Amino acid sequence: MDFYIKYSEMSEDELLTEIEMLNKKLFKYKGGPEIRNQLLNMIQTAESFYREQMMMKRIKKEDTVLEIGTIESSVTEEMYSDKELLEFLVTSYYKGT
Repeated sequence: MDFYIKYSEMSEDELLTEIEMLNKKLFKYKGGPEIRNQLLNMIQTAESFYREQMMMKRIKKEDTVLEIGTIESSVTEEMYSDKELLEFLVTSYYKGT
């Protein structure tokens, strides 16, 4: 797990260099599966940290607000008397039947 802490503190360029170096070691290695699996795990961890840094950079770029303008509106309310409302209701009811 030491490499996990190491990779979390690396920059993007350092991670790319580390991934390249680990891949070279992996291709040169001719031993047993234990070391090979450890190298693969280290490469996978370094790549995940690199992808995370790239996504964080991308989110920061996309996380901006686009100002498209302002909208003004006004609301006017007509004040009808009770008699006018009743006449409208009765008229619309009789026209509907």
